[in-house]
Amino acid sequence: MTLAMKEYGRAEVLQAHLGLTTSVATKIAAILSFAGAIEHFVERAIWRLNGIDPRGTKPDTDGKVISDLIGMLSRFGETLVDEDDRTFIAAWCEAASYGFTIRHNIAHGVPIKVGDTLAYMRNPRWEGEQRRREFGDFWAEQASVELVCDAMAVLYRSIFSLSRADAKIEDVATHSAVRALRTARSVLGEFASQTYNPSYEKY
Repeated sequence: MTLAMKEYGRAEVLQAHLGLTTSVATKIAAILSFAGAIEHFVERAIWRLNGIDPRGTKPDTDGKVISDLIGMLSRFGETLVDEDDRTFIAAWCEAASYGFTIRHNIAHGVPIKVGDTLAYMRNPRWEGEQRRREFGDFWAEQASVELVCDAMAVLYRSIFSLSRADAKIEDVATHSAVRALRTARSVLGEFASQTYNPSYEKY
């Protein structure tokens, strides 16, 4: 049975045809894995920061898509008195919105090879059709996937820390974390944009 799948599917041939090299595939897998973890821990961060005990209840975060969860965390951040805490939460939420645009472009995009580069195209209009959702793409060059992977790791580490039972924003928002988050927001914002012409010189 498995031999029949291998002979017909020829997964390795398709991977090579798309330009899905081992090094790029590893980073793509990490980006998608980090995104899944972020989605899990952002809900818990909302609980901890709002003092919510979800045990035995159906919290209002249940069933929410990631954009809604990011919005909930953003609105919480706007209520904070401390400016540094408020700025940190706002920066995280902005970076996460960009990051999940990239995640969606990869996970829901059509993989194609353009020249030597693997590219993901979400909601293309190749046959002149109209679509409700906007077009999005991600060009999976080695430098691009490494930058996005590092940026998503920053979001993952910081939201995991905020989801801990004893979480305090001021303890998470260290000098090194703030610097990393600023860079992550810049990286993700550029790769999520449809007007950005990638240039890696600034990094």
